Amino acid sequence: MKKPEHQWETRLHLAVRLPSVPESFADEARAEAFELRFVDGRVGHVVCGLTRQEADTVAAADPDLAHAVRCWLVARGARSVALRGPEGPLDTGSIDVASLGSASTNTSRLITLAPSNAEVVHALGCFDRVLACEDSSDHPPRTQELPRLGPDLGPDLDQVAELRPDLAVSSLSVPGMERIVTGLRARAVPQVVLAPRSLADVRRVAALLDVPEAGAQVVADIDAQRAALELARPAEPVPVYLEWWPKPMFTPGTDCFSNELISLAGGRNVFGNRLGSSLQIEPQELLEADPAVCFVSWCGVAEAKLDPGNLIGRPGLEFLPAARQGRVYALDEQFSGRPGPRMLEAARRMAAKIREL
Repeated sequence: MKKPEHQWETRLHLAVRLPSVPESFADEARAEAFELRFVDGRVGHVVCGLTRQEADTVAAADPDLAHAVRCWLVARGARSVALRGPEGPLDTGSIDVASLGSASTNTSRLITLAPSNAEVVHALGCFDRVLACEDSSDHPPRTQELPRLGPDLGPDLDQVAELRPDLAVSSLSVPGMERIVTGLRARAVPQVVLAPRSLADVRRVAALLDVPEAGAQVVADIDAQRAALELARPAEPVPVYLEWWPKPMFTPGTDCFSNELISLAGGRNVFGNRLGSSLQIEPQELLEADPAVCFVSWCGVAEAKLDPGNLIGRPGLEFLPAARQGRVYALDEQFSGRPGPRMLEAARRMAAKIREL
């Protein structure tokens, strides 16, 4: 299935990303400009950055624009909105991720739209309710028996609507997922939206599925794992580079769940002071950051295909001390890249390498 062209959709428009942003947004973190193509033929524009967003008159007229912009922001780690139109503020303040979804009185028929969400539903003992999932889900093994809906950033939302689930479990944990959340809303599919940074999401899903005891057990288990990691970590955190993608290079920023995993492992994200959940960096920036240890954990790439030598072989990075000393390791993305019940395994694997320093 071809990845959709649009970045998000509402009941009235599709948002298509433009190749550049206005000069006034040149210094704004993660800024992107969009052309809004309305179903009635009108065209509007909006520019989004992590700290401010601006819409023209046509864009501002869509009552669903604020929801779409909030989804775009959350998918990039932000938790507040400052959207303005020509006449003044359109939407300001903190973002409650839970409010981006919709209520459902029945949850016996579920669809999961991220691998981590399938794992949460499974951990809560409710996977027998799942009708279908997106293509990347591989745990629990029963996912292999279910109908597949397409790639994680471009599932067939019309097929989702045709299945008429009681609830879709969607996410805003990575950029691009706003397309799914807004698309489900435009199709009036009930959904719970997750953007995990804490255990609160597990408790929220457990409450929605009416399995609070299972939720409490999952939370208690994660708490115990966290406590064990905290006891074992070194007094001084070790500088760590975690790579989500090799070309261009992407790494987590200050607003990513992976910072907790790195910290529990005894590390400190060398780019953890930069705004956003995911950052594009250049090799020179990594050289300047000088991590003591590096982990390559590329999104959607199986552990057997992760290649630490890819990082070492990039021009300039052969001089990175961690590379020269053989401290670049593969880290299975099914743990480090999925904010769900199994993610603390990533912290344990990083901790084992950090202890070898």
